[in-house]
Amino acid sequence: MDCINYINGVWRSNSDSTIPIYDAGFLLGDGLFETIRFDSRILFYPGKHLKRLFAGLDIICIKLEKSSAEIILLLEETIQRNSIQSGLLRLMVTRGEVVGPPWKYEGSAGIYITIRPLSPDPEYPVKIVFYPEEKYPIIRFNPAIKSLNYIGNMLAKKDAEKEGAFEPVFYNKDGYITECAIRNIFFIQDDRLLTPSTKLGVLPGVMRGAIMSIADELNLTVEDANISIESIKDMDEAFISSTGIGLLPCFWDGWQSDFTITAKIKKRLEILIDYEETRREIK
Repeated sequence: MDCINYINGVWRSNSDSTIPIYDAGFLLGDGLFETIRFDSRILFYPGKHLKRLFAGLDIICIKLEKSSAEIILLLEETIQRNSIQSGLLRLMVTRGEVVGPPWKYEGSAGIYITIRPLSPDPEYPVKIVFYPEEKYPIIRFNPAIKSLNYIGNMLAKKDAEKEGAFEPVFYNKDGYITECAIRNIFFIQDDRLLTPSTKLGVLPGVMRGAIMSIADELNLTVEDANISIESIKDMDEAFISSTGIGLLPCFWDGWQSDFTITAKIKKRLEILIDYEETRREIK
């Protein structure tokens, strides 16, 4: 599919898109990105994504001259210029086309937006595997930033697929679960919904936040917690989440679940997504 993308001020098809060779994102992975979902051509929580993006840009000292509202207009125009009904937008902001030492560059940031359809949901529950973070070059920073540099995450994904798993889940040197390679993870134990603490450098995923907001309606207590790798055998249910997949129940070797509460959360999340899209359309 030859889509139309936003390439730093101009609109180009996939086959005609180019990146400046001195762009800091290409040279150094110097930049941030957001993956933003849309269904029925309506964006899901764009403001939350951009709030996280701008906070991260402040941390790494990249000044974006466009406002959040202007970026949302570009995202919506990307959808309008393409025929995809439901999909994902990848918004990338780089330090720009650097001249001289990159750490001294104070010019304009680069902005790129690409688009692709949503992938079909895999058959679930999906298998996960647990890997120590020290095995991979993982960026773990507090507060977490969504860096363009995902080399450690991609290496872990390749290793997980070799083991027949859908997603790897990391744990740190202290034995605490952090996050998946490209997703967040949740556990259910009794009436508690547990997810790794952002104090561990875990990215506060937008879908993660949406799921946490649902917990009250199901009489679940949400805990942003330190979850040890040793404790996972005692969990009742588990699932992973991201903008692209929403929520997927998961299992690992030697552990299974009936996912009773997970199914209820998944159903409620689907209702929330539909509601948010309808609300934005009405506005």
